[in-house]
Amino acid sequence: MEQNVIRINRWNMAGKYGLVFGLISAAYLYYRHLTVALGLTGFVSSALGFIIWAAKFVGCIKLMKYCMNRFTIENPTATNSDTFKLGTLIAMFSAIVFSVITVADHLYIFPEYYQSLYAAMIQEYSKFMSAARIDEMKAMLADAPKTAFIGTFIYCFLFGTVLSLILSRNIPSKDPFHNYKPDEQ
Repeated sequence: MEQNVIRINRWNMAGKYGLVFGLISAAYLYYRHLTVALGLTGFVSSALGFIIWAAKFVGCIKLMKYCMNRFTIENPTATNSDTFKLGTLIAMFSAIVFSVITVADHLYIFPEYYQSLYAAMIQEYSKFMSAARIDEMKAMLADAPKTAFIGTFIYCFLFGTVLSLILSRNIPSKDPFHNYKPDEQ
């Protein structure tokens, strides 16, 4: 019975936190679009982008740790394996949310941004590639939303799974002296 409660709580928390992680990543994606739309370029834009990316990176690690700790507080009998499973589920849900947002971004939200990006890339490569190679590149770029979905999903899921593996080793913390009873002398 206790394992069923832990499993239900794990899926519930993973869905909520996976949505949060996916939306955090989407906010960073739209920050990048905002800098392009405002015409921000150069060192300041790059430095600010790196600072925001680093904050997102560290924030996601801290948030994952918080999620796992909260899970063990709400489920005192949870094991390290349970927290790893929670982290993996969070990674999966987050990867799905962010991948869907990425595809929507390519196809519906900012398609002209990506089309102009691809056109500039094709124009640059056309200087030293044959027409047949350029046609192959255009065909490949037509599948860019699918490639973005798959690549984003794999990256986010693997990153979250590795992070979960690292964090779950010590959540819940292991007390080597929890069964220690000193001999009465």
